[in-house]
Amino acid sequence: MGFPDLPLERAEGGISNPARFAQLRQLVAGGSLTSEEHRYLKILLSKTNIDIISELPIEIVGQITDFLDLHQYVACLAVSRRWRDKFLSTPVIRAVVNRFCPSLRPVSGDTQDSPEDSLRVLHKVGRVRWACVQSSFAKPFSWEHESFFKLDPVYHGSNADTSTAYAQFGRHHDDPEPNSLAYWDALYSNGKIAWLAKRRIVVVDSLWSRTRKVFNVPTGPLVGPALQLLALGNRLIVGSMDRLLVAWDHITNNYLQKKLPGSINHAVTEGSRVAIILFSGDVFLWEFGGKLSALPTSPLRDHHGLDIGSQRSWISNLRVIFHPNSRGTLFIASAYTHYTDTKAVLKRVVYEFKGINHINTYEFEISPKSYNRKGPADVKVEIRKLLPYRRDIIGFCQHHERLDPRFMTLYETFVEFDIYDRKFTAREGEEFDYHEFGWPTMLEEADLDFLVRFYSNGFSAHSYQPEFDFKIGE
Repeated sequence: MGFPDLPLERAEGGISNPARFAQLRQLVAGGSLTSEEHRYLKILLSKTNIDIISELPIEIVGQITDFLDLHQYVACLAVSRRWRDKFLSTPVIRAVVNRFCPSLRPVSGDTQDSPEDSLRVLHKVGRVRWACVQSSFAKPFSWEHESFFKLDPVYHGSNADTSTAYAQFGRHHDDPEPNSLAYWDALYSNGKIAWLAKRRIVVVDSLWSRTRKVFNVPTGPLVGPALQLLALGNRLIVGSMDRLLVAWDHITNNYLQKKLPGSINHAVTEGSRVAIILFSGDVFLWEFGGKLSALPTSPLRDHHGLDIGSQRSWISNLRVIFHPNSRGTLFIASAYTHYTDTKAVLKRVVYEFKGINHINTYEFEISPKSYNRKGPADVKVEIRKLLPYRRDIIGFCQHHERLDPRFMTLYETFVEFDIYDRKFTAREGEEFDYHEFGWPTMLEEADLDFLVRFYSNGFSAHSYQPEFDFKIGE
């Protein structure tokens, strides 16, 4: 870009501010700058007393926010009213929300979200990201003798009590009193906690309404294999008894079950959908009250040409993640290690499905920080969707033992897959921090409303919402 009619010597003289700003706009809008143009830009900025940011076009302000972290963006809102108006303009804040939390955009049909709605979403993300939890918004709960939750009067009747609700399901000779191992199966999602009060009794506690629902199989006491809770979503609780998939709709209180062709290893649910992974590696998609569909996973496994050991690793690490903004899209993720005589390569793969049709495969590999020749079946990779303040990202966390005997701790190889950009990123050279990486610690779950930690004698719940108080209603 050149300015033959305006040499730099004149720029250092008495050019008017409007003229300088017009040339600044032309410089910025023209694309990349040469070193000479950068020098000229500094001259223009040093001579003007115009609030440049307030005068920039919305499109350029939007590009500026692409380089800002969330706290930097919020800091810009506090500079002045003109800055706040500029950074809260609809195109800019929508782009910011889309970058940090696209699944939380409050858009329904043709109704566009307002800047105020978007800002509220960003405030929620910020409170969770920086752990803005106050002690007055925290409460410990006990698995035993808990009186905080009252039985839901619509489901159980206004005169029912917890003991009566438990008693109606009878008692088995090997039932523990109340389940001292409840924390291993307990789940949190959307302000609700699901846990096993006894071997065959499922309890759902709502932190929002302080109500409790007690569920069981309507056809009678559970017999045979013990019930294991697998997933809790915004509508369904999903459990398994070997090959039997059981699900309760905790909104409408309906119950359904489905027999699978093999033992169930893992399940995930969103809305009325349930994705099931068998120990064999077969994956099924079930619509609550609808049909059961198989997803073709054998071609995925065969595509990599895995040996028997690597196949076991690939199968054991399978996980399913639903796309939050596209109902027909889901991802199957897995990981395995490819070994040779001299080295190992960590493999990370994500398969994208539209309905039951495989449409794309994304692969990534990384060298481990240390090489310890173990069989592929020993490689366990934790795969899960990260906490919501880290965007909608699938995380791959693999633990390695340090070979240096002076260091007996664990370190992690952390890989991320962005489900919007469809792109892998390796977090190398960074000290692993659970909160910074958006990875929950053991027996911990969180969303933008509550942080819940489970213990052997109960759990603690922390609210991120300033207006929420556990003591209300006591």
